[in-house]
Amino acid sequence: MKRIRFWIFIAINIAIVGAICPVAVQAQTTSQPYTFFIGGSRQVAVNIPAGYSKKAPAPLLIDLHGYMGSSMSERTFSRLQAAAAKRLVIYAAPDGTVDANGDKFWNASTTCCNFYHSKVDDAAFINSLIKEISSKVSVDPKRVFIFGHSNGAFMAYKFACTYPKSVAAIAGLAGAMDINPAVCKSKIPVNVLAIHGTSDEVINFNGGFMYKNPYTSVQQTIGQWLAIDKCRTPAVMGKPFDIVVDIEGAETTPSVYNCPLSTVELWTVADGLHRPVLDWSFGNRVIDWFLAHPKK
Repeated sequence: MKRIRFWIFIAINIAIVGAICPVAVQAQTTSQPYTFFIGGSRQVAVNIPAGYSKKAPAPLLIDLHGYMGSSMSERTFSRLQAAAAKRLVIYAAPDGTVDANGDKFWNASTTCCNFYHSKVDDAAFINSLIKEISSKVSVDPKRVFIFGHSNGAFMAYKFACTYPKSVAAIAGLAGAMDINPAVCKSKIPVNVLAIHGTSDEVINFNGGFMYKNPYTSVQQTIGQWLAIDKCRTPAVMGKPFDIVVDIEGAETTPSVYNCPLSTVELWTVADGLHRPVLDWSFGNRVIDWFLAHPKK
């Protein structure tokens, strides 16, 4: 009899606590942002925004630094971390591996920037990050995005070529691709945003060579994705806007190709350099573009 009374007492107290203290609800939704780490030996910080809910799968953004950069420098440069937090986007900026010269890089293409012939498979590494993050928090598989600058932009293109099913949209600032379109074997449409300055002194707007290895011009880069995404309509020019601090006026002009299952877009930055000083609106515009282009 005493044992029965004990279990009745426990059951009543559990019911009362559940009614006055909704622990389950609190566990489902975060009131404060937090960070956890993944990636094993290549540790990556993953930022979860305030307001994230397990019941509402969130977008995920992977932000890739340029050659000789780092996850920390990319967080400062791209302005994307703060913009992601405001829009309830999970954010992670991983590091590439270190080459023989002590510089961090991504093994993205024959041109950039595996100068010491490493065997590292960075596309597989990034795909493993997406899977690991998705196993720990609720990620919307139709809203996985990758942004990259310079070598990171080369890597974003490489990832979309290699794992097109894993990513909804990519954006590359000051990057390019292998000159041979056959290197990108994807036949699955991916939303693509290319951002490039006409005065880029490192990755030339009109294409060029790096250590005798050719890379695509901006129009060739766009052309490869127009072919992959089966785009047939001409570009529609949009209203210019301002995203660079040290260039006066609305220096950036969008050109939009609407494709059957995707969008391919170019932001041409008049007189823009390889590493522009981006204003805070840049991060907001890029995140908003991503969110407007989920996987169909």
